[in-house]
Amino acid sequence: MNITLSKLATFCLVLFAAFEIGCGTPSSPQPPSLNIPKPVGDLQAVRKGDTVYLRWTVPTETTDGQGIDPNKLGNTRICRGAVSEVPNSCKDLVAEVPTKADSTGHAEASDKIAGYIGGSRDFLTYTVKVNNTRNKNAGPSNALPIFLAPSMPAPPRIDANLFPDAIRISFTAPPAPQSPNLRTNHLYRIVRTSDSADKKQPARVQVGELPATPGPESMLDKNFTWENKYSYKVIGVTQVISRDGKQLAEFEGEDSPEAVIIAHDIFPPARPSGLQAVYSALEQRKFIDLTWSPNDDSDIAGYNLYRKASDENTAPAKLNSELIKTTSYRDEKISSGKTYIYSVTAVDARGNESPMSQPAQEKVPQ
Repeated sequence: MNITLSKLATFCLVLFAAFEIGCGTPSSPQPPSLNIPKPVGDLQAVRKGDTVYLRWTVPTETTDGQGIDPNKLGNTRICRGAVSEVPNSCKDLVAEVPTKADSTGHAEASDKIAGYIGGSRDFLTYTVKVNNTRNKNAGPSNALPIFLAPSMPAPPRIDANLFPDAIRISFTAPPAPQSPNLRTNHLYRIVRTSDSADKKQPARVQVGELPATPGPESMLDKNFTWENKYSYKVIGVTQVISRDGKQLAEFEGEDSPEAVIIAHDIFPPARPSGLQAVYSALEQRKFIDLTWSPNDDSDIAGYNLYRKASDENTAPAKLNSELIKTTSYRDEKISSGKTYIYSVTAVDARGNESPMSQPAQEKVPQ
């Protein structure tokens, strides 16, 4: 009886385990992925002159949320059109290219639109569609309009000239083009690039903007650093304006030729002023104290002091061996009965020396 019960218990345990293993509810079967790439959602379009530059992120997922194998991507169709056209159509095909992402996951393309400028259209609309290898897609990307106003031409030549406190950029502006259908505004943008080793200084700087008035134009760049090399360009800018005065779009024309200049400081500081010479004696010591007004230039490194005797037909000789850092000096190498004539100069951080100050003279008593 005990043996029978033991066998029965074992049988029940095996049956229970089999039930637990083999009687679970199976998951629903999943349909295979169609491998259709998600639509592009971040298409960017920038116009420069008569070229439109496009950039977008290549899809990495399918429409059913699965990662997509790059080998399962087909071609990308780049379309241009008008808003009135059917969204999914591509009557005006820019290009159909293999879908390939760069190291950042993006793809790029460009489109020449000179043939559309001045026609009946006010703008073009760009979209891209990414196909799989079976030529299937999930529809077009976001649509971006590009207005077809004529671009502002660049000046054929610009000049850059160095002054003590600024670099002057000058050019002759051509007339602005007329748009047959669109209301436009025009201006000129002056940009500067630098190969400076100073990492705090941006490589490309917008110096300023000027209204596009035909004729001679100029602008001063005062925010520069001595001994750097700078390249300047002038770029025409077109702004498309709505009927109620709002700006709808803005795009640059082609760049002007470069004007290159090295900001080499060859400009001396202003001459010092206010030089005074006063004789004094203290016990057995005789000396002439000299004082002058400080120079206002921001890069003054120091001063040189020059002297000659009134009865000498020679050029003034420099008294100091190193630059004088203050605006005073004591001359103790004097002789009784002599009259001395003094002048002072200012020296900047690059060694440029100013003209001599107005002289000051003082006589040493016998």
